[in-house]
Amino acid sequence: METLIVSFSQTGNTRKVGRAMAEAMAEAGFVVRTISFKKVTAEDFLAADLIGVGAPCFESQAPTPVRDFLVGLPDLKGRRAFVFATAGGAPGRVLWDMARPLKQRGAEVLGGFLCRGTCYHPIPCLVGRFPERPDETDLEKARRFAASVAEMVQGDDPRSVPAENRLETLNPGLGLYDIAGLALKDPLIRFLMPKPRVDSDACDQCGWCVHECPTASIILHSTPEIGGQCIRCYRCLTGCPKNAFSVNWWFSNPVVWSLYNQTFEHWFGDIRKGERVY
Repeated sequence: METLIVSFSQTGNTRKVGRAMAEAMAEAGFVVRTISFKKVTAEDFLAADLIGVGAPCFESQAPTPVRDFLVGLPDLKGRRAFVFATAGGAPGRVLWDMARPLKQRGAEVLGGFLCRGTCYHPIPCLVGRFPERPDETDLEKARRFAASVAEMVQGDDPRSVPAENRLETLNPGLGLYDIAGLALKDPLIRFLMPKPRVDSDACDQCGWCVHECPTASIILHSTPEIGGQCIRCYRCLTGCPKNAFSVNWWFSNPVVWSLYNQTFEHWFGDIRKGERVY
């Protein structure tokens, strides 16, 4: 069984989960290839019998580059798929955002897996959430999910569901964070969240930010210039080797906290009682 596992992962959280799944499927006798979204092509999808797609949760939804890529895939009829995600906040529609375009392209989506991931978003109210996640318990659950997907494919039982499966993968709800995932599209995000500023004295024009930007929104002239397609992932800010980017959070921090505070996420999200957030 030719299996492709694709991960959009800026900090490594989602990549860890994808690799754990790949290990479990290889043990089941599958031929598994793991690849990043930066390098994957539509032809890679067509060459696989089973496809896994993973991404972090951005504003209760899948990242824009992931959604755009999946929508543009060719016909995947006859292939099976699963999705997985890591979340430092309320996951909302993240799994459905990946499952839906795969279904629309004809793939049979078997299920979805989600676990916590340390939040590396630099806004003060979110920094450091779910430290040291995904941990070994999370990764073991990911392996169990992948092993059960392998059993489903080998057993050809359409009625079964994978272990650790998230029901919202194929049946999205209408809760607070599902609605947030629908409303918080890129134009609104760009309005609510500030564009990073560049310190020309600190920047040495190494081009790291140009390479790392997931939407190719940064152009390097005398200093990096951020274009209109920026999705405010702040990868440039958090990863710049020279710390040349900065942001003033005076407006955005209270706005984000008002929606993604622990009280609301306990009530309307999926933070479990006793779960360590910070």
